[in-house]
Amino acid sequence: MGISKNSFDKIEDFNTPKEDYLAYYYHFFKAIHSNAVGSYNLAKEHYEKAEVLLIHIPDDLEKAEFYYNLAIFHYHIHQALFAIKYANISQDIFVNNADCELKISYCNNLLGLACTHLNEFEMAEEYFLAAIDLFRTFGNERDILIARQNLGLMYAEQKQSVLAVRYLSEVNQKMSSNYRALFVEAKQRLKLGETKIASELITKGLHICKELEILEYQYHFEILNNLCNKNKTEILENNILAGMDYFNQEKLWEYIQEYYEILALKFHNDTQFEKSSTYFHLTYQAKEKFFSKEVLK
Repeated sequence: MGISKNSFDKIEDFNTPKEDYLAYYYHFFKAIHSNAVGSYNLAKEHYEKAEVLLIHIPDDLEKAEFYYNLAIFHYHIHQALFAIKYANISQDIFVNNADCELKISYCNNLLGLACTHLNEFEMAEEYFLAAIDLFRTFGNERDILIARQNLGLMYAEQKQSVLAVRYLSEVNQKMSSNYRALFVEAKQRLKLGETKIASELITKGLHICKELEILEYQYHFEILNNLCNKNKTEILENNILAGMDYFNQEKLWEYIQEYYEILALKFHNDTQFEKSSTYFHLTYQAKEKFFSKEVLK
């Protein structure tokens, strides 16, 4: 959770390797770093280059690591079906090698996230519980907490805010810099009307993201902060539009759809029907782009 925008800078000082295993590792780790800081277009570019260079990597376990991380990338850009595809490729390799139980559990955890995104909650829960089971034997407390965080996310997606908060608050007490968990808990606290706690979580999460220069979650927290403070719709609109260049650039259509829909409903409630209609249309356009992205690589 402590990866910052500048974490890769020292490696960038060296000449980029060309066409061998060193080039593979450069592009692979650059892709992981770019994904972690929300530079998804750059991550895609480097994953594609790394995949071409996989021919220089004879070790099947290294290939499994590549496909596992590629699956994480596809999950982050809301391509759950591709996340499942690559997580299964990775898991199949780990299953056929000795002493890979921890890696198998990571794959289960990721498959649970992808199923959550597809609203396959029963299957998601099975994957998360299977992951926790293995983590208890082969992992550590952090691994278990990440799986419990994802259970919290699953309950949040099912609109079970009380259950979600139960899991997420435990995670945030023990992993103080986990901005993703802070964001989801803050969102659920707000839904429960617990605005004071939500505001504290937002402030903390925003501070972490500014320190790490995680632009994506800075926008998420700032928008949520506007909703928490019940600011005027025009102020919320300015805040949401400030993040749209980033969300459009990184093709995060699901977030664009979510935030435009919020504006559409807010303006409708304010009886500003022309503006509401504009944002409902933009919501529809984002939804169409999201569906196209889910099925096309």
